Amino acid sequence: MLLGSQQDWILQRVASVYSPNGEGYHVYAPARAKGDALEWVEQFVVRELSETGQGENDVTDGRKASIINQVKERLEKSKLTSDIWTWGNNDARYYSGQICLRGHVQSSDGKNPVEKGEYCQQCGDAVINACPRCEAPIRGQDLHLTSDYARPSFCYKCGRPYPWMEDRLQTAKDLLDNDDKLSLEEREKLWDLLKYVMSDPKSDLVPAKRKLIEINLAKAGAATRAIVTDLIAKTIAEIFKS
Repeated sequence: MLLGSQQDWILQRVASVYSPNGEGYHVYAPARAKGDALEWVEQFVVRELSETGQGENDVTDGRKASIINQVKERLEKSKLTSDIWTWGNNDARYYSGQICLRGHVQSSDGKNPVEKGEYCQQCGDAVINACPRCEAPIRGQDLHLTSDYARPSFCYKCGRPYPWMEDRLQTAKDLLDNDDKLSLEEREKLWDLLKYVMSDPKSDLVPAKRKLIEINLAKAGAATRAIVTDLIAKTIAEIFKS
């Protein structure tokens, strides 16, 4: 991200590039440039480092386009896979996460990121790194923590479930809505309990909530009881494993 400068003669360094022969180049954006560096690619300046390292000379030949294209490609890849961004109004910072539509975590710490257009090798589904609805980045690993990564179930910005959680919740809701052995009140109570357990499986209250689900499922049909119970168990196991 470019911050801009009030001093027009001070360019902002975007990147340093070195050739196999050891030749060094600096790539700059204009002093006034602000925001995403990719938006200023057309105005990048390339300068070659002198052999003494005491000065720089403008590069205007064919090397300029080649160097700028290399920097552009690296910036695009970085933006797609390994962004570090601020979450909310606190000082916590996270890598962007890459997760397939079925919930298989591809990358959460900026290492071995999946390229744009690639698919999950476990299930073949598409990989995303942002909420499909509001386009907020998926929160990856906290930079300041070394604990295991827990795959998020809901978008931190819009509050909607991610695709992997939405499918599970919809399946559970359809089962409850079509179980004629449960009253409307019982269905609504079970639905609230399910959302709590499946959205925050590491909460201290989850064991108690799961017990309440078992109690309230007692009146449900055998198929509903078996499928909902299995769905909860698999979802929690996957989230802890992710």
